[in-house]
Amino acid sequence: MAILHAERIHPAAAAQIQERPGPPPLTHHEILRLAEAFSRAGRSVDMQATDRIARQLVFRRRSLLASGAMPAVQELAVLDAASADHLALERDVVEVSSATSPTSQRSTLHAEGAPAATLLAWVDAVPPERQWQQAAGQRIALGHKLLAPLRGQTEPTLTLVRASAHVAGLAVTMTVSRVKNVPAEIDLRPASGQHDAPATLPEDLLAVLGLDWSRLSRHSGGWRATLRLRGGGAARGLDAEAKFRRGIEHLAAVLAAPPAAFHAQFKRARWGVSLRRAVPALVCVGLIGAAAAVPLLKLGSGSVFRMLIFNAPPILLVWLFAMRELPRIEIPPLPRPLPDTAWTARRT
Repeated sequence: MAILHAERIHPAAAAQIQERPGPPPLTHHEILRLAEAFSRAGRSVDMQATDRIARQLVFRRRSLLASGAMPAVQELAVLDAASADHLALERDVVEVSSATSPTSQRSTLHAEGAPAATLLAWVDAVPPERQWQQAAGQRIALGHKLLAPLRGQTEPTLTLVRASAHVAGLAVTMTVSRVKNVPAEIDLRPASGQHDAPATLPEDLLAVLGLDWSRLSRHSGGWRATLRLRGGGAARGLDAEAKFRRGIEHLAAVLAAPPAAFHAQFKRARWGVSLRRAVPALVCVGLIGAAAAVPLLKLGSGSVFRMLIFNAPPILLVWLFAMRELPRIEIPPLPRPLPDTAWTARRT
């Protein structure tokens, strides 16, 4: 086991400890006890990086060799013992920056709710290569969370919570909610240090992939979209991985070609997207027309249709607020060929 040296606490830090509510800082003996299983697995404690007041035990970085889609990376493990009854272990696998890869990526595996030795066994059972994928020559870093085994199960469930990749100067990130039926959020923005990122992107860039993909909306840092996922638990995570990989392949192919090629290749799909965007407005027009036609109908006081018509507004209102994402009433623009400078225009 790595030798741990006791440290003298600064008076200012001691005063902070006395005023700080909650559990006391990690003691020397607690660190020895928590690090025992990690030391047996070849990990040593980094006392300089360890935050004893926050009860976070940091282990020294380990270099891992490139394998498959995984580049040369370093592993950093952090054990959070903020609660003595509830430990959390996080393993970050960070890409080593190089001249050919100026923007490093990070894949994270998070586990909690078990003793330190059990958490380490769960995390080590997931090879680092599992958290890296390849799509159109681009590396995808995956972030997972290990959920404690359910009743009747012996192994934890690996669930995707985040995915990221760099393509054509863009940093693309997907955040997956654990709540079923809540769509994943996709964020596109210029990658750090990349000045060749596209200045403009068509709103239907990802929506042409199918009904599960929403249009792009512009925000201060880039663009945002949502992605509908299928299933639950591990199946939902696998669906998210497959769709994100398809999205990265799509972006790499589209942004590598001239902008005019996007309209030529996806002309029919773009018209379909415009039609889908027009559905909320068409429904509103239809409801207004139906309301105007109600006085022309000769319905008796006991008619079922009369009852449905009078109760339609509250039913529609409840249905509207029950939707996960409120529909946008708009007149969508007609698909047109993109200008030749769409990908290369100077960013203001």
